[in-house]
Amino acid sequence: MKKIGVLAILLSFIMIAYTACKKDEEITCNLSKTGSTSVDMSVEFEAVSTGDGTISTLTYKVGSTTKTISNPTLPWSVTVNASAGDAISITASGTTKDGSITVSYDGIGSGSEIKGSDDCSHSNS
Repeated sequence: MKKIGVLAILLSFIMIAYTACKKDEEITCNLSKTGSTSVDMSVEFEAVSTGDGTISTLTYKVGSTTKTISNPTLPWSVTVNASAGDAISITASGTTKDGSITVSYDGIGSGSEIKGSDDCSHSNS
């Protein structure tokens, strides 16, 4: 009977250790934000990270122009001109174990402003 009790305690410690290790899981982040302009404006697209967050693919679109960047160095940004009525978007795919990834756009022109962002985070705490 003592052997079963010792075995149960040993198995409990092994399961606790296994569960604690699972906190180091890497998560995949798929980010996306879209909008449209009402006037001609300058739009700044940005991507930032904290901790170990990385982006493998980032795409931004203004009107019919689409640009894709592979493995951008973060922080990353670009400013482009947009015409009234242009659809704009920023999307990204990345990973993190203990950090965050954020993509955003901020446009201003003729007294009008647009903003949008999306983020993903994971903590080992």
